[in-house]
Amino acid sequence: MAVRRSGKRESFRRRLREKGDLRLRGHPSKKREGEIMTIAKSPVVTMAPTTPVYDAIQIMSKEGFRRIPIVDPGTKRLRGIIVATDIVNYLGGGEKFQIIQRKYAGNFFKAINEPVRSLMTQKVLSVPVSAKISDAIRLMKKHNIGGLPVVDEENHVWAIITERDIALLFSKRLRGAKVADVMSKDVVTAKPDITVSETEKTMIKHGFRRLPIVSNHKIVGIVTVMDILRFFGTGQVFKHLQSGTISQVLQTPILETATKDIATIEPDADVSQAAGIMQERNIGSLPVVEDEKLVGIITERDFFKLID
Repeated sequence: MAVRRSGKRESFRRRLREKGDLRLRGHPSKKREGEIMTIAKSPVVTMAPTTPVYDAIQIMSKEGFRRIPIVDPGTKRLRGIIVATDIVNYLGGGEKFQIIQRKYAGNFFKAINEPVRSLMTQKVLSVPVSAKISDAIRLMKKHNIGGLPVVDEENHVWAIITERDIALLFSKRLRGAKVADVMSKDVVTAKPDITVSETEKTMIKHGFRRLPIVSNHKIVGIVTVMDILRFFGTGQVFKHLQSGTISQVLQTPILETATKDIATIEPDADVSQAAGIMQERNIGSLPVVEDEKLVGIITERDFFKLID
């Protein structure tokens, strides 16, 4: 099955190439810095290494960013990067939770003031402001990462480029293949009564940013790492953190934090339709439903993989 899907993807890539150069080598640059700056987001939101985890949760939730470069507050040079999954990992999902247990004896209220430098990735992959879009695509695919800071010769951060930026750039060319040819079929799902703690652990274990919530084979919601961050950033949860009753928070059924207004798509739909819905709703995935049953999921990374 996997071999057949790979073959269909390769044939779809060939059809895309016939519509134009996917690498955009001839794309005119709008800035002297280079082609990459025509689609990278600038100015970029950054944080200092000393920023408390709770402030990072608030910033990510407000801005809707899954990743934020960490820079030196004086020089603005790149020091690291923190992504939403790092925080979910820290708040109970994985090995970073040991920091709370070891350093704070399980006291979440103190733990949320831990500086982000303890959670961030220090060896950060980046691209120069002079880079081509194809350079970013190649690097992101090679290392299976969803975003790259864009830096100058002195390692100052000028912008950030993500797989969503690139997928949207090519979205109008994504036509001619069915969703079924691109989607992931082996979908890990959650039950409505699964807890926040169990959801975090499942996400970190499998490396997923989202989990469809299914009841009686029907999708009733979808939860993302950003939903979990927004949940921890609410005033009600903050009161629990102050009183030390975090165990009650972690036992919250995940359906209470999930998105229930779900856009879906059928497996026979064209991938361009899926790309259009995701762009219109500013979402990174679409559950694929047939006869009201979940049969797969298509994400912005699936689109990204089609681009050479």
